[in-house]
Amino acid sequence: MTNIAQYRPDRGPHVAAMNAERVFGAGTDELQRISACMLGAQMPASLAHEAVHGMEMCLLGQGWPVGRSLGALPDVRTRLGLGRPAFREAITILEARGLLDVRRGPGGGLFVAAPALEDVVGAVLMYLALTGETFALIEEFRLLVWRMIVDAAIQRHPTLPQPVTTLGSWGFAADLAEQTGNTTMALLAKLAEMLVRTSQRDAAPARDDALDAMIRQGDLTKAFERLDALAGPVPRDAPVVTLEVAERAFSLSGRKSAMALAARMTRELTARAGAQEAEWETAERLGYTDAVVRQARRILQDFGIVRCRQGRKGAELAPPAAPTGVIRLLAPFLMASAMSASDEKEAIAFLVGEASVLAARRVQAGSAVPITCFPSPPMPDPFEALALENHLLELSGNPLLAIVVRSLGVASIFASADPLPPMDVRDVTAINRRILQAIELGDVGAVAALARLKMEVMQHPADSYRKVA
Repeated sequence: MTNIAQYRPDRGPHVAAMNAERVFGAGTDELQRISACMLGAQMPASLAHEAVHGMEMCLLGQGWPVGRSLGALPDVRTRLGLGRPAFREAITILEARGLLDVRRGPGGGLFVAAPALEDVVGAVLMYLALTGETFALIEEFRLLVWRMIVDAAIQRHPTLPQPVTTLGSWGFAADLAEQTGNTTMALLAKLAEMLVRTSQRDAAPARDDALDAMIRQGDLTKAFERLDALAGPVPRDAPVVTLEVAERAFSLSGRKSAMALAARMTRELTARAGAQEAEWETAERLGYTDAVVRQARRILQDFGIVRCRQGRKGAELAPPAAPTGVIRLLAPFLMASAMSASDEKEAIAFLVGEASVLAARRVQAGSAVPITCFPSPPMPDPFEALALENHLLELSGNPLLAIVVRSLGVASIFASADPLPPMDVRDVTAINRRILQAIELGDVGAVAALARLKMEVMQHPADSYRKVA
């Protein structure tokens, strides 16, 4: 990720990023570098896309203040130092993705908005479709979220209230997460459930009395067994996620038709070879306005899915698909929901631990995982520690899990305004190296024990690992 503070007006396309600090307030260099590790490298495609990226980072640095006015459109454009075409394109992208509201007339201007859950789900499904993943990953992820919520509920057992009399529409896990008081877990339960329902898989039950009893007894082992039964076996021959499913998710929001059109255009691009049509041709053929087609094209370019070209050829696929665009949509969605730092940290700690357990189970089952050896420096570098965490997430074999954890990480570092990872980075790095060794051996028990220890270290002050050791 490039540092938005380093640009100068005489460097052409970098002027927008330089001026973003004065418009929105920029983050520190370290925050930029850490977020780059979590987002993954993706260079802005143009002046407008660079401005989009700079605005996103600055708004994350302010906690994604939904509803805040950024000023009148001409004033914002002047402060950014952008020409009319680039500014219009940048605002088009941000508005179509649900990150900004544009209000016309007296009292109007630019206002910070939050992405809809439907748009996040659509973006996730589009990425999974482009990378050839199956619905099994979605069901596996939902089960992990269920386990996380039940684990948290049992930890809070003495204060867990009685089951709610009025059930929500998201299933037992979302209700239970709200009872435990963890907003982050409740959001992830809804995300997982909408992914499953949009994929037309079995919805979560509204309540399960047997599970409630096990939670009240504090029996984690039996509660997990009950969750496995409720979820059913993860099908090995599950069908591949299709772009039609992503298109369906975008359409559920009832707004921002450019997002649904983006999914449709991606589907058509994957099925069509040779020259691609221009924007006006797409608009005429599909019955959209030129403006909506332009929005859809810019969204796909901003996500790194297509390369837009001048002339009749229009656009072409730009493989390989990267999760960066999805993370950049999910992180603001999470941050805009006013999660607490402790809620985020608890969710991250559990999910990164479960990622390692998944990796060990795959090795135990005979699957080969490409384990990378990380040299041990005299003093662990924070960015080397993040690279190690990213590797453990990749070893899980579930890219959806990796996307969610990395999005939580981006939201967490900006929400806490902490320029560096936790002060116990040495402890976590030491545990992670032991986890890598256990994964290589397929020792699920050792990985599970180390993951639990790591979860405790990540939620408590430094030196806890050394005390345990």
